[in-house]
Amino acid sequence: MQDLTTNNEPPVANGWQGRERIAGLVLLALGGLGLWGGADLPFMTSDGVGSGLMPRILSLMILGLGGLQIVLSLKDPGPSTGHWAIRETIPVVLGVILFAVTIRGYPLGPIAVPSLGMAVACPLAIIASGLAARDSRLPELLVFAVVLTTFCIGLFRYALGLSVPVAPWLLGY
Repeated sequence: MQDLTTNNEPPVANGWQGRERIAGLVLLALGGLGLWGGADLPFMTSDGVGSGLMPRILSLMILGLGGLQIVLSLKDPGPSTGHWAIRETIPVVLGVILFAVTIRGYPLGPIAVPSLGMAVACPLAIIASGLAARDSRLPELLVFAVVLTTFCIGLFRYALGLSVPVAPWLLGY
């Protein structure tokens, strides 16, 4: 008779493959990316606090937490990360990239993606990210995209008054 019990826990980590260390490295990378991305924002202006103060503070906090995570992982690296779910990761990353490129437009070498605004960028990101779920269906994703896009436009553009383009190709803003 065959034993059908399986252990879903990944093996114990060795080296830098522990979840805790990889999490610390990811936090260090995100903090560094935040510092690099906000490097050209003014830290202080003649009027007071500049637009670069908060991103810089948050990036430094993330860097500090990443360093602390790595130091704490030296004692116990935790279990290994096991296998990577690439099939579930790629659509989510693609959704984020689609949103970033289409909301305000972006030059991609010889071609330029026009500014499509939230009316197009949100549904694209939601549908692309929704493909990561094995049980997702296109009609459900379309309904969810319409509802969430409407909510986001109402919240960010009208309730908060942010200057986020809604549909510049249709409304002009």
